[in-house]
Amino acid sequence: MLNANLEKFCNENFKNSKLILQKLYEYKKMVIDENEKMNLIGKSTIDDFDQRHLLDCIQIIKYLPHNEKTHMDIGSGAGLPGIVLSIIGYKNLHLVEKSSKKSIFLENCKSRLGLEYIIHNKSITDLKDLNIDYITARAFAPIEKIISLTKKIIYKHTKFILLKGKSYLSELQLINRNKYFWEAHPSITSDESKIIVVGAK
Repeated sequence: MLNANLEKFCNENFKNSKLILQKLYEYKKMVIDENEKMNLIGKSTIDDFDQRHLLDCIQIIKYLPHNEKTHMDIGSGAGLPGIVLSIIGYKNLHLVEKSSKKSIFLENCKSRLGLEYIIHNKSITDLKDLNIDYITARAFAPIEKIISLTKKIIYKHTKFILLKGKSYLSELQLINRNKYFWEAHPSITSDESKIIVVGAK
């Protein structure tokens, strides 16, 4: 069973919600099982997995075009939000994770769930010349650092869709407002969290 809020969101937003919910449930089981061997998510969040992780990630679709644009999830870890985006149908998807163990987990999810994405088992700074349209990240690094780390793979029209906690305001104050614009949107899973959209002016 999955959280009622998650089921409602999927039923309202996706025509193939039954299949999506089935894959989300399988993915959830994989994360929780593997979390016994390596630290994919905080153990205190397992009981509220659907809300804290799945719904939290899925809500960003409002800011991501569902088309042939190129998407990259950096510091993907357990695949949040990268694998979730793949499950709900995003293509041209790149997942960046420098941990070999976590990259193997991402590969196993790809195979078992029949998903499509490219895994880069390396540091984000080792990638270049990819011209990524949209970059997502969750619990990875401060906003200014994310912009700096991705400078070899972004171009003028790249947008960052970042899931941030209560530190978001202090992070935004460090962004050069002459070069970048930003928007802070409410999260449907936490009053303290925001979805931050950043792009070049």
